Amino acid sequence: MKKTLIIVGILAALGFSIFAYLGGFKDYPITVIEQESLHLYGLTYRGTPQDEGLKNTFQTIEAALTEEAEATLHTIYYVEPAGKLDTMKVFVGLDKTNDGMKADWEEKVIQGNQFLVADLRYDKWVMPRPATIKEDMQAFAVEHHLTLSGIFIDRLLREDHVQVWAPIVKKK
Repeated sequence: MKKTLIIVGILAALGFSIFAYLGGFKDYPITVIEQESLHLYGLTYRGTPQDEGLKNTFQTIEAALTEEAEATLHTIYYVEPAGKLDTMKVFVGLDKTNDGMKADWEEKVIQGNQFLVADLRYDKWVMPRPATIKEDMQAFAVEHHLTLSGIFIDRLLREDHVQVWAPIVKKK
């Protein structure tokens, strides 16, 4: 029994150490930025998370991303799935295209003059949950008398650097 407790203690300490090393305990800044409306170009996927269509949508946009040196990958989850069989709706797109929009792509214009931005720099293993980020951004908005539109845009800058943008509708 004593050995089991020692082993459990060592594993717990190791787990906390790894979590801290990967940045799991650090906070992330939330700021207001001035920005013209965002123009995004891409595809919307509707279906289940395990469907090949989701994978194909991301592969199509990521292939275009390799051709667009200045572009950044963006996602907007309109309906997030709770499980593998739940329906989801996600827009996957780029913010720039050199040769214009692809024939079957959509253009999304996110209106706004100001955006609330959460800047996340975490290893993918300790990245905060999307629901937590949204809650923190909404709490920040309430605290600073801002009204958000309800849209949250993920800007995937690098594997360990994501920004979440939320258009500000108005100040309260």
